[in-house]
Amino acid sequence: MTRKFLTKQQIIQGLKQVQEMGWTKSLRPLNSGGIGNTIDSLLGLPESNLPIADSAQWELKSHRLGSSSLLTLFHREPEPKERKIVASILLPGYGWPGRPGETSFRQTLRATQATDRGFGIAVDHAGQRVVVYFDATRVHSRHSHWLASVNARAGLGPLSPQPYWPFQDLFLKASTKLLNSFYVEAEARRQNGEEFFRIRQVLILQNFEVDRFLLAIEHGEAAIDFDARTRKNHGTKFRLRQDCIPDLYRYAEEIL
Repeated sequence: MTRKFLTKQQIIQGLKQVQEMGWTKSLRPLNSGGIGNTIDSLLGLPESNLPIADSAQWELKSHRLGSSSLLTLFHREPEPKERKIVASILLPGYGWPGRPGETSFRQTLRATQATDRGFGIAVDHAGQRVVVYFDATRVHSRHSHWLASVNARAGLGPLSPQPYWPFQDLFLKASTKLLNSFYVEAEARRQNGEEFFRIRQVLILQNFEVDRFLLAIEHGEAAIDFDARTRKNHGTKFRLRQDCIPDLYRYAEEIL
């Protein structure tokens, strides 16, 4: 099944063939994207990118049944970009010791609850943006020494400037990356240190809607990951519970 370009129907047929293979060995058993990577390889496609000859670009998303792990949707640094918020404000003002000789700012932020270091996100409908906040009163007592250092470095008031992402910016980024998707649900099991999977269901998802994405953020199903260290910023990621992907689309059609 090695091809460079496939029509939508050829991909459906290819996924049907993979399903008919039954239990299939994953190429990357320790990788959260191992099932998707293996399906890409079997279809002869670049990883996580389906070039369609007769349609717009599609994405392949896979979900292990029973898994609550998060899937990275896309990377996006916060505004105002000219201030380089992560490198110039969050790391030096709010970071903590990481690897030897490094300062770290690594947080998974949700709208439903602040982290034990007082950081969270909120959907600001009036301002049409998603914002990051810092609330010193929510910092856990075990981080008291860190909080004292934050007070000395940046003060304990609100973040200034406040990091944010405009709704329109998120829509453009997400719709470009996620407008149409094949969503594969697979059962997985381990045997002799290897992972095997079999496809249980395939959905075609169309018309990503930003309002549904914002609702997922408000409900805590979507999160924002900061993963920055002194020597390297690994990027700010928007992530989602894998089983919530279909909820972001207007149309879902079961094909297998």
